[in-house]
Amino acid sequence: MECQRLQKLVKNWYLQVQSEAMAPARMVAFMENHLLECEACLADDKVREEVERIKAMILPPPKAGKTPGEEDSEEETETGEPEDEEDEDEEDDDDEEDDEI
Repeated sequence: MECQRLQKLVKNWYLQVQSEAMAPARMVAFMENHLLECEACLADDKVREEVERIKAMILPPPKAGKTPGEEDSEEETETGEPEDEEDEDEEDDDDEEDDEI
């Protein structure tokens, strides 16, 4: 990384991320914006590789995705009952009507 300004900014941002004053994703956004605007960074071929290494270091690992079958089965087991609350209310209304007759 040849851009001295980016080096200083990254060090400053990293300290803020470590002290939890800045979100890691925000630091990544700042780095990306700098790369787009800085002539020295635009001319540097290796700066993108270094920024990717920094991203890998500061961003949390991605969460493993669920398969569609897993999502459906979890919803059923969490509630334990079908989500037809309206049907239950209608049945109660029917009982009340029978009492009035």
